[in-house]
Amino acid sequence: MRARMTMAVAALACIAVSGCTVNIGGGSPGAAKVSKEALQKDISQRLADAGHPPQSVSCADDLAGKIGQSTHCEVATGAAANFEPIVTVTSVDGTTVSYDITPAVSQAQLEAAVARLVANSMKVPPTAVACQSGLPGKVGAEALCDVTSAGATATRTVHVSAVSGLAMQYGLVPMLPKGVVESSLIFQLKQVGPQPDSATCVSGLEGKPGTTVDCTTRTAGQAAAYVLTVTAVQGDNITYKYAPKR
Repeated sequence: MRARMTMAVAALACIAVSGCTVNIGGGSPGAAKVSKEALQKDISQRLADAGHPPQSVSCADDLAGKIGQSTHCEVATGAAANFEPIVTVTSVDGTTVSYDITPAVSQAQLEAAVARLVANSMKVPPTAVACQSGLPGKVGAEALCDVTSAGATATRTVHVSAVSGLAMQYGLVPMLPKGVVESSLIFQLKQVGPQPDSATCVSGLEGKPGTTVDCTTRTAGQAAAYVLTVTAVQGDNITYKYAPKR
């Protein structure tokens, strides 16, 4: 079964759809801003009103009243559901600032989530997870994470499959481990000729059509190079073809 993580707080969906409008009262329009304390209170109150009070909400900065300006707010709702929505100004009318909130996961939050996904699927927690970035809440968005387990490190892709309001579903793209790829190549080659004595691939094979990996076999001391290419993916089942490397 493919492991997936759903980072969802239903109470915040209305924020992403309708946005929020704050009148900051006095002051000149050019100095309009929403304080981080006001943002924290707004998000916390909306969650509490919907029956999902957060453990904490912490915004990085005040939100300047200029269209396109943004800030991040970390929302902690539990060990498995922390996320970092992005607050962006959509309009400014005098001292009234309107903004939208969209989902996102920070780099540290993504590393923790990937560690849980790997532990759930492999039944053993990884030794280390290091992601290159966070993950924005956009369908099709991806991030790369190096996952170390049993002394071996593999680069895994995290893919966003669905976004609804601030509900964000993402998971690890399936992968055939390096050892599985090597043994399956030996099995396939022995169906059409002499069984290779060994096969060595440079990595595992990620389940995305068109992905390739180079492998080398040895048969009676003779080396042969192959390129394996993913042709289809159904759930966790990965189909590939192999051909001599030119």
